[in-house]
Amino acid sequence: MKYIFTSFFLFLYLVLPAQSYKTQAISSEIYTVQATMNGDWSKIPVIKLGGNDYIDLSFDRISDDSFNRLRYRIVHCDAFWKKSTSISEIDYLTGFNDNMLDDYSPSLNTTVEYTNFKLRIPNRDINFKLSGNYAIEVYEEDSPNMVLLTACFSIVDNQLSIAAAVSSNTDIDSNKAHQQLSFTLHHQGINIRDPFTELFIFAQQNNRMDNERAKIKPTYVNPGKLVFEHNRELIFEAGNEYRRFETASYRYNGMNVAHIEYTRPGYTMGIAIDKIRAGRGYSYDQDQNGRYFIRTNEGDNSATEADYFTTNFTLEMEQPLNQDIYINGDFTNNTFSDKYIMKYNEENKAYNLSLLLKQGLYNYQYLTKESNGFSTAKIEGNYFEAENEYTIYVYYRPAGQRYDSLIGVQTLQSREK
Repeated sequence: MKYIFTSFFLFLYLVLPAQSYKTQAISSEIYTVQATMNGDWSKIPVIKLGGNDYIDLSFDRISDDSFNRLRYRIVHCDAFWKKSTSISEIDYLTGFNDNMLDDYSPSLNTTVEYTNFKLRIPNRDINFKLSGNYAIEVYEEDSPNMVLLTACFSIVDNQLSIAAAVSSNTDIDSNKAHQQLSFTLHHQGINIRDPFTELFIFAQQNNRMDNERAKIKPTYVNPGKLVFEHNRELIFEAGNEYRRFETASYRYNGMNVAHIEYTRPGYTMGIAIDKIRAGRGYSYDQDQNGRYFIRTNEGDNSATEADYFTTNFTLEMEQPLNQDIYINGDFTNNTFSDKYIMKYNEENKAYNLSLLLKQGLYNYQYLTKESNGFSTAKIEGNYFEAENEYTIYVYYRPAGQRYDSLIGVQTLQSREK
């Protein structure tokens, strides 16, 4: 049954046309997929073209076939994370594509046995010629069309500067429930003839793709400068600080952990019962804007010595809502599959969800599915004081160029931590 389940999703991945890439496990055997810059879990996975930085990919495979040989290939993508079809590998890569993934180690002294895989790029086998979006596809050596996971990162060739700010005084309210992003692109060093057709500009809040703003158009076009202000497309729900918990030890309860139990064959961990925070007033907490960090206190190498716990989430609520509630954070890869839908328990008057998670520090939040997307309003609340991270991506495709180059990236906080 497990094989059929996995093969079904692999089949969907292969047959659905022109799908946008995202960092995600496609096989049910893959866990904890993380792409970072220079191994720093707090940074977005963006490196400079021709620089000394690198992308680190890490993931685990929980399977009897964990030692099957895995390979990877690199795909160049357009600004919308779809495969670039007008250029070939020789245009954007040096070296060879389709390489062996040979850095792997079995778990050590864990109740859940797994194999940890690592990849660092650029490396001696492969390097990059062009800026833009890239995706890594990982697959078994004998089944190159059966992709197990994808991981996304970007390479920037800085050709302009971005001056940005976030305000809670928005075009729809003032110091209430929203935050508005504004920015100016200074492009004196590059000749942009028509910014409305040559530029693709995106803005993200806390690395979320569901509420990403795409194809943003400038408010004012000045010589050497494009101004983006008073743009309603750049108004975001303010949200709240992410909830947090820590499972770095099985010997004691970490932050916001209610209990730990060992029942063969492994550990079960209950997160402290969550309550609705909407309408309760804002309280600052120094979160990590949805990120997670793998860590164990019982070993020296968290990559292979951190265990997996069945982690139980509980959201207290007297009556169920008439829409789905999703748990969200970087550990879900900011995706909204059925795996992350909370289930209501009438007897306990609470929503519940169990996930197999590796030991570490985690940020998470609860989002409701609305007609126009996903919202923090009903459970987390929207507080203008909330600290959020915003990232602006600027892509450029002048007339005659066959791909989308990434010419500017800027990350900023809505308030100082």
